[in-house]
Amino acid sequence: MKNYFNITSGFNNVEYISKIKSAGATELYTGFFDQDTNKKWPIAFNILNRRGEDANFSDWKKFAGAVKEAEKFNLPVYVTFNGLYTEQQHKIILDTVNKVSRLDGVRGIIVNDIALLLILREKKYSKDIVISTGGTTFNADTVRFYKSLGAKRIILDRQLSVRDIIKIISADNTLQYEVFAFGGSCFFIDGFCSFFHCSENLDYGKKIVHTHNVNQFSTGCHLIESNIKKYCAEYNSKYKKFGADGRNFLDNMRHSCNLCSLYDLRKFKNISLKIVNRKNSTVSFVEAVKLAADKLETAKNKNEYVKYCKKMLAERKILTCKETQCYYK
Repeated sequence: MKNYFNITSGFNNVEYISKIKSAGATELYTGFFDQDTNKKWPIAFNILNRRGEDANFSDWKKFAGAVKEAEKFNLPVYVTFNGLYTEQQHKIILDTVNKVSRLDGVRGIIVNDIALLLILREKKYSKDIVISTGGTTFNADTVRFYKSLGAKRIILDRQLSVRDIIKIISADNTLQYEVFAFGGSCFFIDGFCSFFHCSENLDYGKKIVHTHNVNQFSTGCHLIESNIKKYCAEYNSKYKKFGADGRNFLDNMRHSCNLCSLYDLRKFKNISLKIVNRKNSTVSFVEAVKLAADKLETAKNKNEYVKYCKKMLAERKILTCKETQCYYK
């Protein structure tokens, strides 16, 4: 059985494109925002997208050059516009969408704002529309809804089970789907989260935050992590009856993996494996996902495949497999 998985990786630096391609990536995604927009609506507050400043391109020439370089390697690029926008922001969002979409190497955009989807449908946007995990797709009805708004691909939520994923894709196999394969996880549901969704410490000083200690100003997830560390014993006591503890929370906030469950998804030909990336290249993650996907062709059974994945990850010193770090149960 030949697997047909695409591997899609984030990037924010032209220098990593050839390395990501060599590692096995077949698609790329990134974000773009210009400095003038950032002065009015800082990216730290999730206006253009939720990738965070240092995970985006902020210089147009560098962004356009990176897309052109990706095109040389036959790597289509998707651009994230996965924020939630007010009416007064629609013009700048649409102008930016049109600007990036004029580049031949950009295949489409990643969106979850319903108003923006309606506007794009009205304006007959011609490139691919991908629904972000922020679109909270938990069932086939949601897929049909987004399809009616022009979606060509759906990024399925991290909190789904493998069984749910199979049911959703089986209900409509005319669309493309993305499932998380590797990278940072979270115990929150993306579409319901109002924390900062970025990876850097945000040091804006008095320009934005007048009373906050900027040395402690970080993402909401990191603030919760520090709180869990401080009160780990209390979390263990409070959540023990639900089968969870403070350590599980902390494990899930770091690297998570979906490699084992790929065995159950191997029959589908319309899945892209998403590697979470908000900073520099995750070449080692791409390589691991590619090795796992290739093993599907020769594995005699799931037990053999799972053993291979665990051994491969350990040998490459990527992670020591723990059940709490599984994306999908």
